[in-house]
Amino acid sequence: MLRPWHRQISFRSKLLIGVSAIIFFTVNLTGLISYQTHLRLFEKEVTGQYVKASEQAMTQLELRIQELYRISNYIVFHPTIERIITKLSNSSEELTPADRHFEQELISEQLRQVKFDAPQLLSLYLYDLSGTNYYHHLMKEAVEPLSPAIFEEVRGMVGNSKGDLVWMRKTIPSQIEQSGLRSVIIGSRWMRGTQSGVYGLMVMVIDEEFLTRSFREIGGGDGGRVYLYDALPKLLYTNGTEPGTPELSRYLNGTNQSGIVKEGDNTYFYSAVYSKNIWFTLISRVSLSDILRESRQILGTSLWLGLLSIGLSGVMIVLLSGRLLAPLRELVQAMRTMREGNFSIRTRPRTHDELGFLGESFNSMAANVQELIKKVYLSRISEREAELKALQAQLHPHFLYNTLNGLYWKLYLQNDLDSANLVFSLSSLLKYSLVRLKKRTTLREELQQIDNYLRIQAAFLENGVEARIEADDDVLDCSMQRLLLQPLVENAFVHAFRDQMTPKRLVIRAYPFNEMLKVEIEDNGCGLTPEQLERVLSPESAAEGEQERESLGVRSVIKRIDLVYGPPYRLGITSTPGQGTTVHLYLPLEKETDKGDYHEG
Repeated sequence: MLRPWHRQISFRSKLLIGVSAIIFFTVNLTGLISYQTHLRLFEKEVTGQYVKASEQAMTQLELRIQELYRISNYIVFHPTIERIITKLSNSSEELTPADRHFEQELISEQLRQVKFDAPQLLSLYLYDLSGTNYYHHLMKEAVEPLSPAIFEEVRGMVGNSKGDLVWMRKTIPSQIEQSGLRSVIIGSRWMRGTQSGVYGLMVMVIDEEFLTRSFREIGGGDGGRVYLYDALPKLLYTNGTEPGTPELSRYLNGTNQSGIVKEGDNTYFYSAVYSKNIWFTLISRVSLSDILRESRQILGTSLWLGLLSIGLSGVMIVLLSGRLLAPLRELVQAMRTMREGNFSIRTRPRTHDELGFLGESFNSMAANVQELIKKVYLSRISEREAELKALQAQLHPHFLYNTLNGLYWKLYLQNDLDSANLVFSLSSLLKYSLVRLKKRTTLREELQQIDNYLRIQAAFLENGVEARIEADDDVLDCSMQRLLLQPLVENAFVHAFRDQMTPKRLVIRAYPFNEMLKVEIEDNGCGLTPEQLERVLSPESAAEGEQERESLGVRSVIKRIDLVYGPPYRLGITSTPGQGTTVHLYLPLEKETDKGDYHEG
């Protein structure tokens, strides 16, 4: 039996026939007008915003430079520092080594507050006129001391200056950088006293990030560049590999300028901002060609999406939604009903085109989802709850804690302090484990229990173990799950140090890393081969009996982190056979607050 012709045509064909005529006449005219208008307004807006961004960056730079001047003025004009350096550098005064040490300690006392008020200073040096250094302090372990060659270069740069800060950019050795070098800004000035005239030279080694972080983003993109000149003018910083070109000299006239320059196939917008307060000039450029190219793509996409949205939501709904989209509306309504939790909803297919196929597929999907929720989702929730309860149930022997507590007092009264302390450590560890896993703890408490566990292990190991806990103070109050570290430390003693006759070493570190709390557990044990490491990290690799034992170890920690936190928090392992293993834990970096219990999973 033949069906009506409109039921034989596919939905795509129906849609194209009805919409194509409407879109064809409207897109071309409105798209061309909108595009030309947008380009003119966009270029004006971009250049204006870029100039404002450069001015804001210079304002922030002024504040930072003025802060450095304030710090340097405090040091240079400090009467005690002037008196001590003048006294120490005066060869006519005979001072004992003890007197010299006392005077230098007095300088350190006067500058102690500077270390806290100026975290941007990596190093600070105070020299007399002969080049003898009377104060050198590394504010941060980021750079090595200045070499004599760099000092002579700095003194030559200061030259005939009259007490103002003279700037230079240098690359000096650093132990913490992967390359072994670090770019810094060096600010130096003559120390000119109120009575003795010029009595020394002050050198400040400043973190380059402190001066340049406010304007690094304004020179982004492939063609973006930033050039910072001091008062000489001398190029102090650039984010490009090429030095300042001679063409930039026209912007170094002490005024604010901007303009569009054609260079080869590209068009650049230059902005120069001069500061009358610090005599610095910030020159930045941005590629208008790249911006406009991206603008064309964005404009084209937004234009088509806008037209399609207007055409489909307006004309199609009004003119063609009667019979054409009735099955679609019914399908949408059924989806909304199912989203509210009613999985028994079904649709009645009215056509044999794509919409009819969608209706039949929806009915099949709804039935499958309803069945899967019963068989998979609910069972998975029960499995997770049972797993967490099983982990907690293994750690509830209250009677053992009471027994150990009584044994401690008995040994204590018998003056067997070594055994009493060992029992006390075990009792404390057990008491800690008896608290519900859902109750929050802190890294500080967790590490205290690890320390108890290490003392217990040290009492029974024949060759002993060198254990060390290194934790930053600002992460000790971070909130975390209970008994998350102990299974990993226990794993080192059970597996890593098994049959090891050489000295055993275990180091636990905790510090902030990429807005996360990172805990490392490093040992020098037997290590793991790649195959062993894969089996440890794979949830399906172990046999059933081994899997149950493993739930108290590495797999337990992995599962609990996944159930409670989820990505990006995780556990990772790096290991080298015969050299040792390092476990890396990445946890939330959040302080302990009065939140009560929390739910895992």
